Amino acid sequence: MSPHVLIDRQLDALAHPATSISWSATIQTQLTEMLADQRLTIEEFNHYCGRLNKIVDGRKEVV
Repeated sequence: MSPHVLIDRQLDALAHPATSISWSATIQTQLTEMLADQRLTIEEFNHYCGRLNKIVDGRKEVV
């Protein structure tokens, strides 16, 4: 599976309220690993990190 498809699916899942916000750490780790092994360019990495941050910011949960 393409890394882009995988990341898109994970980000879509994270945006769903039923998904634990802690899943964001797993996605962040995968993004870093994909950058390190050159499956993503720095531009793609920045793009996906921006999307991840936007989703996390939108899911600020009331404690």
